[in-house]
Amino acid sequence: MAEIGKKKNWWKLSLLVLVLLAGVGGAVGWQKFFRAEPQPAWVKSTPDMRFKYGSIGAENDAGIPYWIFFVLPRMFPEKLPGPGGYASLGVAWEQGQELPIGFTKKTVGFPRVANNCASCHTASYRTSASDDPVFVPTGPNHTLNLQAFFRFIVDCARDPRFNGDEIMREIALVYDLPFLDKLIYRYVLIPLTKKRLLEREEQFKWVYHTDFPLWGRGRDDAMNLTKYFLLRWPMDDSIGPTDMPSIWNLKKYKPEKAC
Repeated sequence: MAEIGKKKNWWKLSLLVLVLLAGVGGAVGWQKFFRAEPQPAWVKSTPDMRFKYGSIGAENDAGIPYWIFFVLPRMFPEKLPGPGGYASLGVAWEQGQELPIGFTKKTVGFPRVANNCASCHTASYRTSASDDPVFVPTGPNHTLNLQAFFRFIVDCARDPRFNGDEIMREIALVYDLPFLDKLIYRYVLIPLTKKRLLEREEQFKWVYHTDFPLWGRGRDDAMNLTKYFLLRWPMDDSIGPTDMPSIWNLKKYKPEKAC
């Protein structure tokens, strides 16, 4: 009887340990991968700031881990249109801001970077060549090379240097990640990001179509983006790059009623 009692106690203790480990593992997993934090208060401080930097939920499925996004231009400058990192893409970038206008940062388990409507719909102007640009939310971004951005992130993922060792080495030059985050980045986030971006390669085939002219700055093939990237239609020979529009006074685009 004493032997049976010891076995029961051992099983109870083992079960308790397993439950505790499962609880700790679940808590850590939720904290590191799924915990959603609100964006900083300054993002929501005004309608303009909310438009320029507010999340529209794209981080969950399409977000790139922040530190991977940060080091890509350092690792792959030859895949950008020119020198200057992301600025070479013609993004609208306010002085003092961590990311360009239209690039959102939100923590969902870990900080992620995605885009919102302001990427394509923020105009800019200068009253003289020496002035800083003035940015106009909801206007057309006439400088953004959106096609080059799509190609850049896919081309980076296709490069053999997109691996845990080399990306972690580059991150370590600018930021010392906590030990657990280093493990997560190296063994989970970097391989998963590479896999997700390579999956986009199939969806972005149309932006590499050799028979189509390049979009150029300030233009977007929005209808094909919807067809191929969101609706997953098979690629055809349609082409439709157009100037990025403002998103004010949209009534002017409605056809007039027939007399």
